Amino acid sequence: MKPTKTLVEKCKEADSDENVIASVEFVIRTKLHDSVETDFVHSILGRIIAEPENRGEDGAGQISASLVQFGEALDHGISAERLGDGISGGISEYWEHLFNVETGYPKEEIQNEFELVDLDLLVIDYIAIYPEYRGLRIAEAAIHRTIDIFGTGRGLVACKPWPLQFTPSVADDQEALKRLALPNISKGEAIRKLRSYWSHLGFWPLGNTGIYLLSVSQRGRDVSSRHRLKGLQ
Repeated sequence: MKPTKTLVEKCKEADSDENVIASVEFVIRTKLHDSVETDFVHSILGRIIAEPENRGEDGAGQISASLVQFGEALDHGISAERLGDGISGGISEYWEHLFNVETGYPKEEIQNEFELVDLDLLVIDYIAIYPEYRGLRIAEAAIHRTIDIFGTGRGLVACKPWPLQFTPSVADDQEALKRLALPNISKGEAIRKLRSYWSHLGFWPLGNTGIYLLSVSQRGRDVSSRHRLKGLQ
């Protein structure tokens, strides 16, 4: 299915030494049939573009995300049971850990920790920056801009940090591996570094699930009690 909406949003983050301006072009894909579970899951693909000084535009990477409107689904009569069973496996994992499968509302411990405003969930699947543009904080800027646009007023932003080089679709693609030039380190070390990066951005681990969470309403705040999340599943 072709994208139903295209949004171009300039994310001008210049580095004073490198003189690079970065932008991200989002394409949102959604289906056009009536009120079934997947109507409320919208895939987002962002093409990250760099504009070095005295040069034209150049592809700098990409970011992939999904906006899941759990609240809208419930309002349209989609039951919690259907939501859990009817959404893709990746989304269902978040549903299982974050929401009460009987009521469709966030688990009490999640609600208490994150002061949720609504039930929508923005999932950031991955971000990839090509080697020549690393170290300029473009990835961080793209993540924050994605949250600004698609997460404002929403309940939670979530991700499950996992190194792309150990993802089957990338691991078997020699061209993609060459383009990304990812570090030659062990899976364990790669996961540790990636989780540390997302923690630096304000995301907190949910027990041993591998899921990291950020509350839009608490974004930018230092919530010292969040260590309790380490015991949640």
